[in-house]
Amino acid sequence: MASIDQPTLSPATRAIGYRFRLLYSHFSIQLMTLILLGAILYTALNWEPVFLLLIPAGIGGQMLTEYSIHRHIFHLPPPRNQRLFDLLYLCHYGHHDFPTNTKLFFVPIWFMLPVLVAGFLIYWAIFALLGFASALPMAVAFVFVGHVLTFLGYEWYHMTAHLNIRKFAPEVAVTRRHNIHHFKDFTRMFHVSYGGQIIDRAMGTAIDPDTRERLSRSEFIRTLGMKPDDPRLIRARERFAGKLGLTERQLQSARR
Repeated sequence: MASIDQPTLSPATRAIGYRFRLLYSHFSIQLMTLILLGAILYTALNWEPVFLLLIPAGIGGQMLTEYSIHRHIFHLPPPRNQRLFDLLYLCHYGHHDFPTNTKLFFVPIWFMLPVLVAGFLIYWAIFALLGFASALPMAVAFVFVGHVLTFLGYEWYHMTAHLNIRKFAPEVAVTRRHNIHHFKDFTRMFHVSYGGQIIDRAMGTAIDPDTRERLSRSEFIRTLGMKPDDPRLIRARERFAGKLGLTERQLQSARR
């Protein structure tokens, strides 16, 4: 029985605590959070009114980036080269193959960090070429605050969508949409962050509620259209089995 000083936590509270522990067990999230905190401090010390526009613009920019990377990179046709296939497997194919494996929930840092740095350098150059004296702080506000803040929000929503845990209304809505992408049609519903369905609609990859109910399951849905016993998949699973904690039973089941 819980004491007065230590009341029993509600299911919602326990769910939030569990998610934070899971989220911050990954180095990529720890590093991105440090980058965000450093960028917020730098932005505050170099504050200019234009940042009130740049940070929301960075949020919108990352929402488009999230969609574009997911659709056009993570869902590339499976490479014939095994090494390239293995990289794509760690980035995303493996997540579809084993959607409840927590080690595959998050974007690898070796992928996201170069994308982030490249984006920062590009926008820094653009602002400088446009003649802004504060090009560096502007790029920091746009990318390292707006983009990174939104990226961390995406990781929270995506992680939550794959957990059988008590969720709040926005998380439930994201989960329902994301489940369609994983278990009905992997060529639709690419956006994950809350509100991102607007981008799916604009890009023609949304599915309206009526169609969802009638939608049949795509063939080989968990392997993105590949046969489950494709040699490339088998080699990737076996190569990363130890890293991902896959059991022999899981490996055998995935082939069927």
